[in-house]
Amino acid sequence: MSGLRNSTLNIEIDRYVRRYRRGVVNSLLEFLILNYLEKGKLCGYDIITLLHERFHILLSPGQVYPVIDLMAEQGLIRKERQGRAVLLEASLLGQSLLKACREDFRAIQMQLSNPMAVELRAVAQ
Repeated sequence: MSGLRNSTLNIEIDRYVRRYRRGVVNSLLEFLILNYLEKGKLCGYDIITLLHERFHILLSPGQVYPVIDLMAEQGLIRKERQGRAVLLEASLLGQSLLKACREDFRAIQMQLSNPMAVELRAVAQ
């Protein structure tokens, strides 16, 4: 009976983690796109594929392309047509935003990795 309960619990945890992961990817999609574009020009399909390979989440083009369009309107990325493909690259503004966001994410990662050290440091200041 305990094995069945553990199996059910593991299924529930797995379902919750997948839902949580999808939410995190959706909320950080702009940052993730800039991160992928840092390595070179990509098309939207490449970004969808990289997200799927890394996070095991398949976002639809209807979820990704509007974000890409908004980022282009905001000047974070540039679009370049090559034949039928539209290649994307991070602009200087996008690269600067990526650098600034990385600092914030490092602080968050530190907090998650060692919450007591961050609290002790805050008290010491």
